[in-house]
Order: sequence, then structure tokens, then C-alpha cells
Amino acid sequence: MIEENLSQHLAFRFRHHRAYLAFCLIGAFLLLVSVALLAYFVEDYTTLLEAGIRNLGNWAPVCFIFGAALLCVIFIPQGVLSIAGGVLFGLWPGLLLVFLSECLTALLSFFIGRHFLRRKVLQWIQKHPRLGMFDRASPDKRLRLMFLMRLAPANFSLLNYVCAVSNVRLWRYLVALIGVLPGNLCTVYAGDVARHVSRLAGGNEHEGTMHYVLMIGGLFVAILSLSLIAKTAYRMVKEDVPPDLEPALDS
Repeated sequence: MIEENLSQHLAFRFRHHRAYLAFCLIGAFLLLVSVALLAYFVEDYTTLLEAGIRNLGNWAPVCFIFGAALLCVIFIPQGVLSIAGGVLFGLWPGLLLVFLSECLTALLSFFIGRHFLRRKVLQWIQKHPRLGMFDRASPDKRLRLMFLMRLAPANFSLLNYVCAVSNVRLWRYLVALIGVLPGNLCTVYAGDVARHVSRLAGGNEHEGTMHYVLMIGGLFVAILSLSLIAKTAYRMVKEDVPPDLEPALDS
């Protein structure tokens, strides 16, 4: 009986991991297709965008940080803005600027949520109890919980407002923003790949084939790594939330 149960358990785990791997591969393929389509559509605008960045000079990064922050405050998807950062500035400068814009977004959302939208956000929490996990978690686990939710990744703008009306401290809220970096790296990298592919399509870049193979392969590895990180973070979140919220997380 024990051997039979063990066999069934191992078979279930194998099917689970195989399905998860298939999901990751399909997701990676779809993102690569999206990058190719993005490169196709931005091909005609790449020169124009680069000219605009040059005309702004040193103000270009400042405009991007404040513009992206304001857009993210009103729930424009953070992933779209991260891809834009990669297209406009490349990988590492784009990653830095995107992270700075998210820090500014977090500060603005914290202030707006705590002083102007508290009633509205509390109504969201009443309708969706799992959003109240930070107040229900023990104080010593709130920083870890916020960090894991950033890794998971949860909706960036919504999480900012939920934290704003909770009892979390501002410094913990800001430290937890480090958790967005893996996701940012993946999305900014996607934008950078689209930038190079659009240049190649427009005849403005002539790198060897291996350069693009390694670039796209690196994006695939980044996507797979991010999916594994997100899965691990979500499992750890379920370990930290109070027992009465676990059914809500599973739903």
C-alpha cells in the first residue's frame, strides 16, 4: 500500500512538473513572438524615437522616470513601461531608469493611497480579502511578504495602494521594492532585444548571427528563470499568510 501511494505521488509530481515546464515553454515562445511583433511595429519609429531621445539630451532619462511613474500611478501596466525602457535606453541604463521610476511610483502611490484613496482601497480589500494579508500577517513577516509579492509578481500599482492603507512602515515598503528587479530585468531585456531586432530589420545594425542567437537565448533563460522565481515566491507567500486567507490565495 505504501509503495502504491508513493508511486501515485511521484507520478502526480512528474505530471505536475511536466505541465509546469510546458507552460513555461509556451509562455517563453509567446513572449518571443511578442518581441518579434514589437520589433516589426517599432521598426519605422526607432529612428524617430532615438532622434527624440537625442534632442532631449540629459533630460531624456528625467522625462522617462517622471512620465513612467505618473502612468504607472494610474494603472498603466508596469511591464509595458519596462519594455519601453529597454527599447529607448537599452538593457542596463533602461533597467536603472525603470527601477527609479518604480521607486517614484511607489512613493506617489503610498502618499495618494494613504491620504486620498483610503476609502476606495479599503472597499477593494473588503471585496477581495486576500488583499488584506499584510495587516493580518505578523509584523515580523510583513517585509518578507511584501518582498515575495513583488517577486511573484503581483499587480504593481494595486499592490502599492494596498500597502499604503495597511499598517506597513514606509521604509519596509521601499526596501521590498528590490523584489521587482528580476521581473524588470526580463521585461527590459525583451525591449532591448526588440530594439536590436528592429535595427537589424531596418539595416542599421550588422552583427553576427551568433550575437542574435545568444541574445534571444538569454531572453529565453531570463523568462524561464523568472517563472521559477515567481512560482517559488508564490509558494512561500502561501506559507506566510494567515490560515484564513489560504483559500483566497488558492482561488
